[in-house]
Amino acid sequence: MPNILIVDDHQIYLDGLEMIIQKNLNDSKIYKAHDHASAKSVILQHNNIDLILMDLNLHNQNGLEIWQQLKSEFGPLPVAMLSASEKLQDIKKSKDNGALGFINKAADNGELISAITQILSGDLFFPCKLPQANVQLTPRQHEVLTLLAEGLPNKTICRKLAMSEATVKTHLRTLFSLLDVNTRTQCVNVAIKHELI
Repeated sequence: MPNILIVDDHQIYLDGLEMIIQKNLNDSKIYKAHDHASAKSVILQHNNIDLILMDLNLHNQNGLEIWQQLKSEFGPLPVAMLSASEKLQDIKKSKDNGALGFINKAADNGELISAITQILSGDLFFPCKLPQANVQLTPRQHEVLTLLAEGLPNKTICRKLAMSEATVKTHLRTLFSLLDVNTRTQCVNVAIKHELI
């Protein structure tokens, strides 16, 4: 049963998100807070929080800063940032600071629950955004990407392209970086979206 703490300064959004999660993740236990003090109070009472959903821009406070304060007080705390922002710098800053995800507040219920479930299962969740307008792939990168889109595992890609597994992994790391993604599925989806394959 996941224990989730939602930190947001808008009561309507807090209550709405609580309802959505409880409806779709029946076994979840939801706690709510609207600032650093109330979040700290919840964590003091319940030290088994599995995930904090933290608004990036709270009234007069920054969600990342509040999270850093809570970490200094309680140690590591799993967090995903909530935000209406789609700015790459906000997503990157959250990721660089160790957040497990960045969830857009405009996401529909299905996307929201999918993101939360993915994070609770141990994966990262960040929007698929390209860091630059036009990504140029080398012929080899394109070949690896095409075979990846076919759902082939690394060893099969190695055989088909006569490459070592280390070389294939290097190409995949480069592709993940170029497309700013974390998983093979995201990589393929972003590549299709931007007509790279």
